[in-house]
Amino acid sequence: MKPMPTQLVPLRVPGMSLLAILLIGFSGSAQAAVPVQTAAVQRSSWRSPVRVIARVRSVNHVTLSAPLSGRVWEPTRPVGEVRAGTLLARVSPPGLQASLQAAQTQWRLAQLNVQRNHILYHDGVVSLQVLQGSQATEKQMQAQAQSLKGQLANQALRAPFAGIVSYQVPTGAVVSAGTSIVTLDGRGTPWIEALVSPGSAVRLRRGQPVRIRLSGWSGTGRVHSIGHSARQSGLVALYVTPPPRAPLLPGEWVHLRLEQQPVSAFVVPLNAVVMQGASAVVYCDQAGRARRVPVKVLGTRTDRAWIRGALPAGAPVVVRGAGRLVNGTALLVQP
Repeated sequence: MKPMPTQLVPLRVPGMSLLAILLIGFSGSAQAAVPVQTAAVQRSSWRSPVRVIARVRSVNHVTLSAPLSGRVWEPTRPVGEVRAGTLLARVSPPGLQASLQAAQTQWRLAQLNVQRNHILYHDGVVSLQVLQGSQATEKQMQAQAQSLKGQLANQALRAPFAGIVSYQVPTGAVVSAGTSIVTLDGRGTPWIEALVSPGSAVRLRRGQPVRIRLSGWSGTGRVHSIGHSARQSGLVALYVTPPPRAPLLPGEWVHLRLEQQPVSAFVVPLNAVVMQGASAVVYCDQAGRARRVPVKVLGTRTDRAWIRGALPAGAPVVVRGAGRLVNGTALLVQP
């Protein structure tokens, strides 16, 4: 008897077509882990400089205006010559101190809510949207408290330079923001006037050093006063005292560099930050899966970036291969 010829019978899986089998194969390959390298997030601080162009002034006439609405209280002194830094008047708005205390309380409650949502998010109880919402609320409360604190600090009007003072309103008068309170006719020693944004002004302090640069010369001055004049442009006036015997002439323009107070941040390798449109994100290694974390980039230096976001210190972030990731991608961490 001749043996029967062998026939190839196509593999058939009950209930599944060949197309379904191929799709399963493609799906399995799509879930393959992406090789990446990670680095630990480190806690740091960021100090960004403020650079402005300012003008040197000397014999001049300046009007100090009310930085906010309130009642004017003047010190007991005769009208006449005053020294630089002399307290000329104080504008006291009604209820500002109480509003500041309430805002600071709301800020502390918002901070506690963020801490609680951090724990609940890592435990899987709340979503990332809930955590980000509490963080946005905390930032809003912080900005409100800092704004009120800045208003409280700007109550005092001080002489930016030595000169002859004369008052425009009587003691006890109720004025609105921008009302002229006192005029000062300066003479003698030069001083520097600049305009900075309110966001920069709130992080500067009186007496801090200022680097002054002019063509062929540089020196270090000091911040004399901040925010004594209301400006229609929305900028805050900054007065700087130059060093003794500085070769500055009235009318000259100089470059100023001021260091702002440091803010708490995280520092990561620059390659860890991925730009997605106008937003910046980093990817954390969470149990072998990529977790997308939106961040705000405060600044960069060489190969490092200072960021703020919902990142715990020490968490591993992807520094190589981050551009190929999406939320939930399986990771193959390489040394």
